[in-house]
Amino acid sequence: MTTLEKRIAILLVALWAVLYLPNLRTNPNWYGDEGEWMEKCWTFIHGAPRVGPVVNDFVFPYPYPPLYMTVSGTLLRLFGNDIVVARALGAVTALAAAAILFWIGSRLRDRPFGFLCAAAFLVYAEANMNFRWVRSHPLAGTFALASIGFLVRYVQEKKLRDAALAGVLCALATGTNYFTYPLIGAVVLTVAIVNWRHALVAAVCAGAYGVLFVGWYCAAHSWGELMAQVHRLTSVASNEIRPTFFGEVERFMTNVWTLGFKTPTQMGDRGWEGTDYWLMIATVGFVFLPVTKSKWLRLWLPVWLLVLMYGVFKKLNNVPLFFYPATIFLPVMAIGFAGVLTWAGELAVKAEKNLGWVPAIVVLLLFAAPSLQGAWGHFDSKIDAWSQHSVAEAEAAMKYVNEHTQPGDFVIVPKQIYWLARTERRSMLTYSPRYEGVVNDMPVPVLIPQDRYWFDCRVENAKFVVLASGVDASGRRPQGIDIVYGIGLKGVKETVAKMVQEQWPVVYHGGQQVAYAPTGNGMAWPVAVNGEYLVLSNPRFATP
Repeated sequence: MTTLEKRIAILLVALWAVLYLPNLRTNPNWYGDEGEWMEKCWTFIHGAPRVGPVVNDFVFPYPYPPLYMTVSGTLLRLFGNDIVVARALGAVTALAAAAILFWIGSRLRDRPFGFLCAAAFLVYAEANMNFRWVRSHPLAGTFALASIGFLVRYVQEKKLRDAALAGVLCALATGTNYFTYPLIGAVVLTVAIVNWRHALVAAVCAGAYGVLFVGWYCAAHSWGELMAQVHRLTSVASNEIRPTFFGEVERFMTNVWTLGFKTPTQMGDRGWEGTDYWLMIATVGFVFLPVTKSKWLRLWLPVWLLVLMYGVFKKLNNVPLFFYPATIFLPVMAIGFAGVLTWAGELAVKAEKNLGWVPAIVVLLLFAAPSLQGAWGHFDSKIDAWSQHSVAEAEAAMKYVNEHTQPGDFVIVPKQIYWLARTERRSMLTYSPRYEGVVNDMPVPVLIPQDRYWFDCRVENAKFVVLASGVDASGRRPQGIDIVYGIGLKGVKETVAKMVQEQWPVVYHGGQQVAYAPTGNGMAWPVAVNGEYLVLSNPRFATP
């Protein structure tokens, strides 16, 4: 590596630090999935895998494999159970993805192209925001990217070593997030086409996690229970999957087109607003990739990308809005973005020899600006309505709860702040009616058998209930996941009305005061005026 290349590498690491580390604990807002992931990681590493009141068997109702829980849980145990620790893992994962992109780009063309691939990924604001959030998807996407990197080298050099390594990284990806499972077939197919004699080794390595997991599950439980859980899991997705082959193809291609050319930049009062030009450029870039080594890779790379996309779109139709599942394949898309920058540079050279890097620098700066603004200010995500808004109130509410609870007490809290509760017996409000057989959408719109709960999580057993339920001073704009989303779930409104009827006292509230909003049929719902959080105390217990 030349002196100039070393300086560029250092510059990119500095760019990563400037973009991905500022305000990491509080920016973006804490999202509900983060609280569940903190819960999964913390309980798993302590030997009792659970998510709130539900036992976690990694299949249903939380279909996520345990590798991310192992890594993140270990870090939480070493450095403390705080969201900044898990978010730091995501930030470091982004740096690792950029390094892998440099390696892949260098093998596809040259080192300058590798730098462009890394930079294209790092400057993207959605990458910055979504690699901060606590989820397994970014780590799985980085493992998948590394697997593709070894496939690139395998296509070029045809060595068994790379077929095996591509399989191993694929197994790590599937052991981190099930969305990457189609990559197993892509690894085996690629190797079989290049050299069928290596296909068995690739298949064994790529499918290793699946074999080990099924073996463990059957030993710990039974084959029949595994099939029952899988049946429940597939029934959840049945409404999102087209029943016919051509219907499924149409749905998939519609999702690919929508993501590439119709993804919004924000969610406004009137719906989707803006256009994500980074995704548009990256999608166009895969039409003619500027590959100079092993021209067949111009075909292979789009195929591998579509395979990763299919794993996500097989289940989800809302990726442009929620976006975090896209981190499974987002790093790969940076190669297409870098391809467009390369074309622009070649055109600039034809006009003026010294202008080769100008288009890339200008475009990267344009995309780095909103990412920098978000990092040092605040990221406004498209799903902010479902996120936590006041860190101060959340911590104050949980400080009160923690000071007035003992080990073994049960508290109900929004899942965004599960990790702030010291007692192990914690649950979100929606589980109270679900425990009695009421089915709602949180976490899945099918019945969870009562034997999957490790304790009775009905509201009458809770010492405190923390509600994320506020309105602005005018009383028109709700704020907090419980009043924005939870209030519309079956059984939740009735559960809160029951607490109000039993005169549960409000022992903490944010904002100015507590008001009670009518919700129909004589029911009422408490809200913090000009605030977000309030804490209700169960009168069955001694009120502090």
